[in-house]
Amino acid sequence: MGTKLHYDYQNYLLSNGTVADKLRMVSAGFEVPSGLVDDLMNEVKLNLNQDGGIPFGVSPGSPSSVKETAEILALIAKYKREWPEVIAKMVEFLISRQKKDGGFGESLKIDPYIEDKWGAIGRAFYPVAKSVTWLTGKALEALCLVDYDNEERIRRARDFLLYNQYEDGNWPDFKDQETSDPLATGNILSGLRAAGVNSDNEVYKDGRAALYQHLKNAIEVKSTFDMADLLGAGVPETELEKEVIQSGIVLIVQSQNDDGGWVPLGSKKSDPELSSILAFVVKKERNLLKRNENE
Repeated sequence: MGTKLHYDYQNYLLSNGTVADKLRMVSAGFEVPSGLVDDLMNEVKLNLNQDGGIPFGVSPGSPSSVKETAEILALIAKYKREWPEVIAKMVEFLISRQKKDGGFGESLKIDPYIEDKWGAIGRAFYPVAKSVTWLTGKALEALCLVDYDNEERIRRARDFLLYNQYEDGNWPDFKDQETSDPLATGNILSGLRAAGVNSDNEVYKDGRAALYQHLKNAIEVKSTFDMADLLGAGVPETELEKEVIQSGIVLIVQSQNDDGGWVPLGSKKSDPELSSILAFVVKKERNLLKRNENE
């Protein structure tokens, strides 16, 4: 089996996905129905809470979430000229959630929503009221993509990440966590790249090496969920790295459900959020590999 998706992910996401899931389709460059972008942007505007944030789970009535706001802001960054007011409100919310140490964290209001979605394990990797590394990576990337111009805030977020890496090259989910979490690393590397950290920076190089090793291990045990972090690895620099990316794409393709989506570990039905992320990754990585071959 190659790297082309065989089932109808588009219809699945249009029927079951949130505005964020559909925006991933648009941002990746998939062909979408005429007028969908304007409809989605209007939906983003309607979804905004009064504080400028996107509600947790993109579910109206829920408190604003750094995760949802940063993810959608990154996806609509290229529309900043068309929708400056919406983007300005989202930026204002994000920076309101930056902590004194430079990191970003969720409010206490989010805690029961995290527990409801992920159970006790959610609190282990996604605590509230403290700076979270992978969340900071998402916020930093989004702010840089919309050309947020407060250099001091960008620098503090960047430095929070640069100075909290563990010896294995990965990051903990939060400062002083006992062990690192490889699943945090992809988001962090994307944030550091967006903030202009050079590829020869030792922290970046160590993180990238750790991520490629994690991806390689995940592919060997066929853990499709971990392939969400393929984009965090950046452009492959060696044939071995290219093989990891290609094998990751093949794994995603092979594990697609016949309804067009992907099934999370421990579940029996496709999940729209995971499905939109994996479809996004396949499209983006295939384009990245093509460009890399032509250079």
